[in-house]
Amino acid sequence: MPLKLWPLLRLMPVLTGCAFIALGAAPSNAQTYGYPQQRSPYGAPPSPGRRDLRAYPPGYYPGKLVQPAPQQGFSLRRFFGIPDEPPPQPLVVRPARPKPAPTTVVHQEKVKPNAATHIVVFGDALAAFASQGIDAVYAESEDVAVIRKTRNESGLARAAADEWPKFIRETLDGGQKITLAVVMIGVNDHAPIKDGNETYEPLSDRWRDIYRQRADGIVRAFKERGIPFIWIGLPPMRSDKLSEDLMAMNEIFREATERLGGDYVDIWQGFVDEDNRFTMAGPDVDGQPAKLRTNDGVLFTNAGARKLAHFADMEIKNLLEQHAATGMAARPDDGMQGPIVPTPETADIPALPSKPLIGPVLPLTRPDLAQGGTLVSSPPRLQGERASPIQRSLREGAPSSPPPGRLDDFRWPPS
Repeated sequence: MPLKLWPLLRLMPVLTGCAFIALGAAPSNAQTYGYPQQRSPYGAPPSPGRRDLRAYPPGYYPGKLVQPAPQQGFSLRRFFGIPDEPPPQPLVVRPARPKPAPTTVVHQEKVKPNAATHIVVFGDALAAFASQGIDAVYAESEDVAVIRKTRNESGLARAAADEWPKFIRETLDGGQKITLAVVMIGVNDHAPIKDGNETYEPLSDRWRDIYRQRADGIVRAFKERGIPFIWIGLPPMRSDKLSEDLMAMNEIFREATERLGGDYVDIWQGFVDEDNRFTMAGPDVDGQPAKLRTNDGVLFTNAGARKLAHFADMEIKNLLEQHAATGMAARPDDGMQGPIVPTPETADIPALPSKPLIGPVLPLTRPDLAQGGTLVSSPPRLQGERASPIQRSLREGAPSSPPPGRLDDFRWPPS
């Protein structure tokens, strides 16, 4: 190699470094327009004029041409033409929005000051749904008011022996007008009963005796005041074991109600499927498929509460009709039952006879009798001119002669 080229070879690394420095210092098109070369962690830039609350890197202004600030100091990445990494950006923490308070839906009973019939519902949480459904049935009737007297967490097993009879008497003595009482209770009673120092497991023999006595106490509280009442049985539950226990409790309710002169309403078949098992959905009162029970498998939806009231409504109407037929009504002064005193305007009006529930029995296969009352061995035969057209029609198939003057009478008039 000639000695004249040796100094140029020694200057080659210096010239190459200067070229890299010159190339690294020139801003790229992306940096000239203010957009980073790598994908921004903040997403796509917003359109001009849009208000965006997100934080962007320093020097980044959407919709404007911005020259980035010159980078200070020596960087090996810039020396070899590699762009520097964007500086870490501070984390923008937005204040958490306060969660809205849970909305509690409270069923508001419609006040009917001029109502003559007052249906008072007693019981636990399921009785509250029964009251809701019955109130929906009579929502358009200003003559019928539905009053709720329920305790959601109470029952007959957990409470004291005389708690519910005492509560019913206090309600009646407090001036509550009542024409008909509805009872539905027992969903919380799958629990031991404590009697003195002894505790009895659910549905044991002694448990059944004590539970029957407490059910009798509720029934007697209405019977001693002469108030008609309806006891609604419990529905099936999602748990098969609980459903079996509630079915046994329903038999206790039925026996106590019918023995002491009340009306028992069985709603079990309205909330089971074809195999007599619990179902969440089924036909509503209009025959349309609907969800009847809530997700917990215990409570009712609005459609379920309306269907529950449908079973009780038939007995309610029957009792109200009997109540009106016997001449009993609520006195406006104390709300107790008493006979209706006839006014001078209605004293002379005769009472209409009550319609019997069953009419006269007419056998469809009774034998024919002659005029003297003797049995006829064969159907009577027609004689004379009346027998000929009938025999021709039935035996020969010939049409009967039209009556004179009809359009199909083509006979010549007599001359």
